[in-house]
Amino acid sequence: INAEYGKQWYQRRVRGAGIGACNSVAFYDTTTPSKLGDTCSECTEIATQVKAALSNPEIVTLLKDAIGELCSVLPITDCSETLDGYLDQAVALIKTLDPKTLCTLIGMC
Repeated sequence: INAEYGKQWYQRRVRGAGIGACNSVAFYDTTTPSKLGDTCSECTEIATQVKAALSNPEIVTLLKDAIGELCSVLPITDCSETLDGYLDQAVALIKTLDPKTLCTLIGMC
């Protein structure tokens, strides 16, 4: 989905909610992105949400479970142990970096 489509969708939802046609608008974030189409800003916002999610141990457990499922079909020796180690390192790194630095490191800012 490109930025222009997202902007048009948002405007339709807000107009529809204003006349009572879209009662479900409360389930969506109705704040207008301040810099729609700005890759760095979008990345920073996503990184903030990812950091918040990774602070929840249940999310990390779900990721490790997914690794276990993935490794059950991959013919790689010590797959789970290896990928679990990489996940632990990635989570630790993401938790220590601020969102803007993280986005800079992956080339989005």
